[in-house]
Amino acid sequence: MISSTTGLLVGLTMACAANAQDINAYDSPDPETDALVEQCLETKGVSMLEDTNVICYNSAIFPEQFLKLNSLPAASRIIITSPGGNVATARGMSTILDNRGEPVVIAGQCMSACAMVILPGLDQVHIHHTAHIAVHGITMMDFRTWWGWQKDGATPPPMALIAAQMGYDFGYVLHNSGMNHMKDHLEGQDVDVAYIQTISDKMLEAALDFDCRVDPKDYWGMLDTTHLETYLGDKIIRLEAFAQNWEDPNNIWYKEITNPISDQTYIFDNKLDEADCS
Repeated sequence: MISSTTGLLVGLTMACAANAQDINAYDSPDPETDALVEQCLETKGVSMLEDTNVICYNSAIFPEQFLKLNSLPAASRIIITSPGGNVATARGMSTILDNRGEPVVIAGQCMSACAMVILPGLDQVHIHHTAHIAVHGITMMDFRTWWGWQKDGATPPPMALIAAQMGYDFGYVLHNSGMNHMKDHLEGQDVDVAYIQTISDKMLEAALDFDCRVDPKDYWGMLDTTHLETYLGDKIIRLEAFAQNWEDPNNIWYKEITNPISDQTYIFDNKLDEADCS
């Protein structure tokens, strides 16, 4: 019987082959790496893959997990698949990866803080063909846009702006903290802040065109090859054809439980249900 992960890898490889005209620009899948990725996608947690010198990080980004990563011996490479975590916490993991210095394979889901913090912090990254890379939330909203988003586009009164500047608008404090963490992290990794600004702007544009608004943090924006090559450049040492947009045949992660509002922006179904926009 073929395992679900084996079926996933076979299906994705066939999808890539079906798009032969596009795949010519990409590196071909490597059987050795495919086998390691399959093993990692079936191995929960953080560990050295059995009988290898390869680390598998198949987990959310929390201190317990990335401290486990820090305790493992030197490896030939690290495979990372993660639904993400807190941006501030992910910066701790990024520092550990900086100090370790091993090449990293991004495979499977690389969501939220994985795409926003971990990926742009890597110096030697291999994008595997199973990857689905998505940023979480319209991170780069200024206060006026953020405030008006919740009040049908209204302009904030002076007192609301003063409250935000003094730190009394706790919702905005959290939003602004995430925005500042992103700016500081990207600057520290010598990555243009446009890495996050561009995708945030695209999500905002898609959200404005959609007939239902959810919380700014509940939008997801997929990253594509052009975006990665533009902002990460020679940090990418190997690039295979991966999911480029919501309709891409390689896109299998979360597709059944999300709703697209543009080629690359989507919302999870449960968040749309909570918004009750009918």
